[in-house]
Amino acid sequence: MKEIFSGISEAAFAHAEAIVHRLGKAARGRARDYTYGFNLARDLVQVGGSSAVLWLMYKHKRAAIPVSVATSAVVAGLSGVSAAFDPAPLAAAEDDRPGSIESEEALERRDRIVNALIDALPNVVGSLLLLFNPEATDYLSKPMDLTPRDPCVPFTLPEQARNLASLYMSYTLVGHWLEMAFCQLIKHGIVGGDYDRTNTMLWDWWLHPFPAEGIAGIMIALGLNPLRKKLLDVFGGRVAPALVLSFLATQVVCTSIDYLTGITANRNYELWDYRDMPFNFQGQICLQNSLVYSAAATLVTWTFYPARSEWLKRMPPDVANLGFTAFSAAYAMLSLIYFV
Repeated sequence: MKEIFSGISEAAFAHAEAIVHRLGKAARGRARDYTYGFNLARDLVQVGGSSAVLWLMYKHKRAAIPVSVATSAVVAGLSGVSAAFDPAPLAAAEDDRPGSIESEEALERRDRIVNALIDALPNVVGSLLLLFNPEATDYLSKPMDLTPRDPCVPFTLPEQARNLASLYMSYTLVGHWLEMAFCQLIKHGIVGGDYDRTNTMLWDWWLHPFPAEGIAGIMIALGLNPLRKKLLDVFGGRVAPALVLSFLATQVVCTSIDYLTGITANRNYELWDYRDMPFNFQGQICLQNSLVYSAAATLVTWTFYPARSEWLKRMPPDVANLGFTAFSAAYAMLSLIYFV
């Protein structure tokens, strides 16, 4: 029994070390040092995959072994590909005669490959400790429960907290991408406004979480969706009057979030400036954008959010918790990159 826990604890430590290393690097680094490519993908897979492995080990799930191996393989592969195909040019040796000294660029490329593989080492070690420890199967004895959840059973408090947290995180990213799409309409003159391609936060850091959109998602879950149901009850199921009042309430919520975000994070108009837009207030909000945001939030309230809720009601708890663990870890890394 001592040998069993020794192997398990060492494997857990190896995966935990990979997580701490990546999160520490994200906290110490600068957002502009991160480029969207194999390196960032490797880091996100490493953090999310190792977190999933630790959760599976905590729950004594056999799936910890294949998930660990898969994570190690992907991390090692992305590390090697990133190092081999680094955008820095590989200069040829200045002298092609036998015995000539390799160029500094070639040596640098070799060092990058070695360092990249070393970065993947904690995951590989953790996988080997699980894969070649026969006693680990005694500890990781439980299968994943893939039984669909009973949709008639209300969510427990921890499940509600998990669902709200995942909603916030996903909406901060999806909301960012929707803003990018809306700015394309501005670029092509379909709607009014200024198109600013120099906004690095919007255009270059497309995994930058936008908290305002996440807050809007929480408001949809806690306020606007219950209001939708209440209005449908009041109007006997008639959609038209319920939809109109729901849209007006959504407009109040979205405009308030936009304004509060503006006066706290956009005091000098470095993020946006609506002073030239018609029907604006203090340059922080304007009627056009208020209508667009409200229409999008109303669509989410009436279609996407109810569909998501029904989907979660039937999702096996093990699958939901495993996905949430991996996503939360990757999201924590993004938050450290862009907010710390």
